Amino acid sequence: MDQTVREIEAHIDRTRDRLGSNLQELEDKVDAATDWREQFRSRPFAVLGVACVAGALVGAALQTRPRRPARPALEPPSQGYRASPLRRIDADGQLLDLWDNIRGALLGVAAARVQRYIGEAIPGFDDEYRRAAQRRSHSA
Repeated sequence: MDQTVREIEAHIDRTRDRLGSNLQELEDKVDAATDWREQFRSRPFAVLGVACVAGALVGAALQTRPRRPARPALEPPSQGYRASPLRRIDADGQLLDLWDNIRGALLGVAAARVQRYIGEAIPGFDDEYRRAAQRRSHSA
């Protein structure tokens, strides 16, 4: 009986050591995954892309001035207005539409890349992401 107690205690100690080691390894992985300097060293273009997209999102969110309505094609330019080729395209709203389409495409690509990167870095993220998307679609 005394032998069995010692074996159980030894087993518990080994298990505790193994769990402590696993926890330390997990902490190291989380630290490495969230260290932006390490991420920049290993993936500089991805980090710069994420930074650009984040800057564009912040800029779009902080934009306070409303867009001016497009000028009709026949309206003469006001004083001080230089009719550049881009302005003429903008008169139809084509340039704004083009920019909106480019911005939407870039944000879509960046969002997909960020989602995939987080899914690779954090186990179980993809499943939780799908569940959250389903909850949002059911509530909408």
